[in-house]
Amino acid sequence: MRRDINVGTSVARRTRGRGFTLIELLVAIALLAVIALLSWRGLDAAIRGRDDVATNLAQTRLLGRYFAQLQYDLLNLVTADEVFGPPLRIRQNELVFVRHLNASSGQTLLQVVRYQLDGSALVRSSSPPLTSLAELEDALHHMEKFARVVVSDKASSMQLALWISPGGWTSSQSAIEQAYARFLEQHGVSNMTSLGAPLPRGIRFAVTIGKQDEAYVRTIPIGQ
Repeated sequence: MRRDINVGTSVARRTRGRGFTLIELLVAIALLAVIALLSWRGLDAAIRGRDDVATNLAQTRLLGRYFAQLQYDLLNLVTADEVFGPPLRIRQNELVFVRHLNASSGQTLLQVVRYQLDGSALVRSSSPPLTSLAELEDALHHMEKFARVVVSDKASSMQLALWISPGGWTSSQSAIEQAYARFLEQHGVSNMTSLGAPLPRGIRFAVTIGKQDEAYVRTIPIGQ
């Protein structure tokens, strides 16, 4: 009877003292390492996605302000008879036009505004207030001295087109100049009859920005 008790006690002690084997520990460590790696990759992807969304939102806000400023500038575009010729021109990666600038004194001044793609920089620049056609002519020849604001340094392309009735959209500067020349020949000083004249009535402004070449397009009426 005493012998049986000793045997049972010995077996119980061996059972309680048994631990994990080395192989079991290595397998557990390997599983934990895999889980940690997968968790880190998921967290890293989430952080990158959040950063990309924040960057895109910031870029969209800046472009919204850029286009809003362009719309306001075009709302104040001068007429052809005020500058004795086309008040705007388009070239590759560049839009230049003359707008009214209301001074605090109530005097209406002129200003040259330039929207351009300079390398990879999307830029708006403008001249100081101008009081005469001589100053206007000088400003048009020294636009590199204008104060400028860079909206994005990751732009890759810019496309511009103007709407001229009845032909539609055009990127030809000669077509724009001909439209204004016909207007001056037929109407002279601007008046209500110019509302139906085949002048540029709108601009389509498209830019491509970012690593994924996201396209942003805005169509804006001119002088309305």
